[in-house]
Amino acid sequence: MQRQTIDQEGARQGEVSAASLQLGDDTIAIRRIATMSVEKHEFFPWDTPANRKTQSAYATFCVGFLFFGLVGFAAWAVLSANPEAGVLSLLAGAVLMLIGLVLGVRAAMIALKLKKKEPYYRLHIGTSDGRQIPLVDNNREVLIKVRDVVRHKMDTGDTSVTGDFDLNLDIVNLRLPKGALAVLPPARASMSDVFDEEEDAPPAGH
Repeated sequence: MQRQTIDQEGARQGEVSAASLQLGDDTIAIRRIATMSVEKHEFFPWDTPANRKTQSAYATFCVGFLFFGLVGFAAWAVLSANPEAGVLSLLAGAVLMLIGLVLGVRAAMIALKLKKKEPYYRLHIGTSDGRQIPLVDNNREVLIKVRDVVRHKMDTGDTSVTGDFDLNLDIVNLRLPKGALAVLPPARASMSDVFDEEEDAPPAGH
């Protein structure tokens, strides 16, 4: 079965320098970042056109084999005067019914998999000039680490914290100084509606 990946919009690698955030070809001054939020979304990784076509084919063949299996049973009942032909019809009907049941189970398993949802997360970085720059990954902790480092630099003006990250490998070479979270200004640290909110977006329509 085919499996689609999450909508990995935005850069996959980035670098935090003394006064800016480099995301692919975008260079954003730390002082121009206005808002950040981590949002939760869901998607259906197995719901692809090819998988839907496969499920439909299994279901169609299941109905066909079950139908001809019933025909075999009916022939066995009708051919009571010819025991040999009746037995052959019965065996053929049983085999067709068994194959139909196996195909039906497979179709049901694929149908359940098509409806399976998985979460992914989007870090929205809003700038003072109105741009919205997303980072998307299925690992929330990685995005939270990036957000926390950028927030620390915004709140304190600390130019010593630098590093890089790679969302493809879930690697974050960024560390906050010891006690950094404790010294955040109370007004900024309590802005959970901007920085710490995790929103459940409605599932994508299918």
